Amino acid sequence: MYTHNIIKKSVTYSGLLLATLFLSCSKDYLDVESFGTPEVENFYKTPADAEQALNAAYSPMREIYGKENFWAVMGTDIIQGDIGTDDFIKGGNRLNDNVPLFEKESYTISTTNIAIEQTWQTNYKGILYANLIINKVAAIDFEDADRKKELIAEAHFLRAYYYFDLVNSFGGVPLIDKLQEAGDYDIPRSTTEETYLFIENDLKMALADLPSRFSKPSSYLGHADKGAALGLMMRVSLYQNKMEQVKLYGEQLFTMPYKLVNLATVFQQEGEWSSESIYEINFATNASILGTGITQRISPRSKRGGGFMQATDDLLNEFEANDPRKATTFYKLNEPSAYGTGWYIRKYSWDPYSNYPKPTIGGTNNSANNIRVMRLSDAYLMYAEAIYKTDPSTAVGYVNKVRQRARGTMAATIVPDLPTTLTGTAMRDAIYHERRVELAGEGYRYHDLIRTGRIESILVPRGFIIGKHEVMPIPYSQVTLSKGILVQNNY
Repeated sequence: MYTHNIIKKSVTYSGLLLATLFLSCSKDYLDVESFGTPEVENFYKTPADAEQALNAAYSPMREIYGKENFWAVMGTDIIQGDIGTDDFIKGGNRLNDNVPLFEKESYTISTTNIAIEQTWQTNYKGILYANLIINKVAAIDFEDADRKKELIAEAHFLRAYYYFDLVNSFGGVPLIDKLQEAGDYDIPRSTTEETYLFIENDLKMALADLPSRFSKPSSYLGHADKGAALGLMMRVSLYQNKMEQVKLYGEQLFTMPYKLVNLATVFQQEGEWSSESIYEINFATNASILGTGITQRISPRSKRGGGFMQATDDLLNEFEANDPRKATTFYKLNEPSAYGTGWYIRKYSWDPYSNYPKPTIGGTNNSANNIRVMRLSDAYLMYAEAIYKTDPSTAVGYVNKVRQRARGTMAATIVPDLPTTLTGTAMRDAIYHERRVELAGEGYRYHDLIRTGRIESILVPRGFIIGKHEVMPIPYSQVTLSKGILVQNNY
């Protein structure tokens, strides 16, 4: 498969860089190994090698939201994901500014959409790096046996994370769990069900050995931990409508010391890795260019941004009167020459719309905003959705936790508690409402509409075709270079 050829070249290049670590003063500087020797065979020898390999396995996760890969950022759920729903329009300089996003907004998605191709390639790069750890680190001798287990568990989490992004984007995909030899790159797609099972098994292996970040020093933040694996397992289960599993893993997550924090701080610098954060991707504005590109893409064009992802009136009207979350989620900026509504996402903004400063080094889109991958409020709402039929009063309690946090010290008439007697369809719709306003701008709306069967009433009027747009097309280049082994979706 073409993807794996690209990835193989990437590994060879990375190996050349890593090889410099092993150069030493030889008696004969001509006494060197041949350049044709695979670099991977000279690596994965020590615990330090394993830690470096783990850093490499996290790198594609960062790249998906990072500064350097423009189209990977465009393909994220935060940007491309919710475009074309009732929550966001593309925005930008004009209607057809940014063709890949315009294709999603108008549901004219092509098999050559470059943002979609980057979703495929970047996730498979992450899978390769995770597979290298899973297949190589077991043979390395560690003095710290627990760290060895943790490291392999983190790799299982990462592989599950990358596959989850793939299955949400494309349905069933090729499943690769070992290092491939030349000629073994073309693997047919597994079914969606098989892909989800693979993800669940990886997360179970991760859960067996991952520690909690609450038992680790602050330097550990950014590593996947037990809470991250439990939260991802909840989401994986929810997207399959496995509500008993959502309940099971949610109850395990809630035994850990997570708690909701002040709404005004959640997406500010002081909110990074708060007790509400289940998992985040770390970013920094520095000369190493380790910042996120999300902020620049969704900021107004007059504020050094791309102007993408502008909120619809439909979403803005979903907020109840005086709900503080409307102001903490959006800000208004009129730009007469731009296309859109003028309502921009505050959650990943920079000064003056948050206390994150504009980048001063590493480029104008090298932002320090951490990406909040999972939050406790999301987990509470997933749990409520899982139990509302069997235990409605408890479900109401979890939704009210989110609503009470939203109003903070304001009067109880602002975002009032749901009545404890709420059940059935009314309870379900209240959960759907809460997810929409609490998680707006975080990339969940498109998947929520699909998994809950609200496509026909909400998405079809926007051009969505049932039986087609639930998933994206497999990139044309992948289908072609696999010589037909990869079967295209309905495109």
